[in-house]
Amino acid sequence: AVLKINSMTGRYFFLMCLMIAILSCDNDAVNMQGVDDSKEYFPLQVGRYIEYQVDSIVFDDAPGGNTKDTATFQLREEVKSLQVSGSGDTIYTIHRLRRNDQSQPWVLKDVWTAYFDENNALRNEENLIFRKMTHPVFEGLRWISTAYINPQTTVRIGTENLEPYEYWESRVLTVDDTAKVGSLTFADSEVMKIIQTDSDDDLMKRYVHETYARGIGLVARRDSILDSRCIDLGDFGPCIDKAWIDHASKGYILSQVMIGHN
Repeated sequence: AVLKINSMTGRYFFLMCLMIAILSCDNDAVNMQGVDDSKEYFPLQVGRYIEYQVDSIVFDDAPGGNTKDTATFQLREEVKSLQVSGSGDTIYTIHRLRRNDQSQPWVLKDVWTAYFDENNALRNEENLIFRKMTHPVFEGLRWISTAYINPQTTVRIGTENLEPYEYWESRVLTVDDTAKVGSLTFADSEVMKIIQTDSDDDLMKRYVHETYARGIGLVARRDSILDSRCIDLGDFGPCIDKAWIDHASKGYILSQVMIGHN
């Protein structure tokens, strides 16, 4: 017997096949979009290290102005070990070593940790947990990087105390971008840039800009965490039209640039 399909039935059959094909394509597209490779910007693996050139200025208040303590050194961050926490997170231990230049040996400075929870890349720095990024990342994504830190937390910088962690709203500037970091050039689709905080009301400046590279991690960072001396003076007049480097009473400016990794 031969099955006969009239024109009406044929058109219906064709439309059904077309809808199935479209839905299949849509599902493939959803599955492709659901693959999150953004964790490659925050790789954690025992034995991996990054070395940086660091330049900093620390400000201390003084009668009639401020003092500036400059420092230049090299920093090495190496993932030394891992352990699984009670909640099932894999915690990576990071040794941070410092030396003035290549002629000197590395000296252990401190030990930090880093890990992923369900949605975040977290880093414990001096017992302060920072949400470095939240996943999946995309351009324009916003989050509070100091959500786990009391905004009134006081930190000692030089001989001064300040509260640097208020109003840290982070955002992704670009993803899968290109960048030049020191003498290194990263091609398209290799770089992500993040603002961890960016506020300036002329009395307090909080600015942290970070650049990450796929498969490497943090490759550059710029910080300006500053309080104006006019806060203590109670008079903004002496600070009008002056650059931050002239009227900051406490805080620091920092540049951290990768010079090597494995």
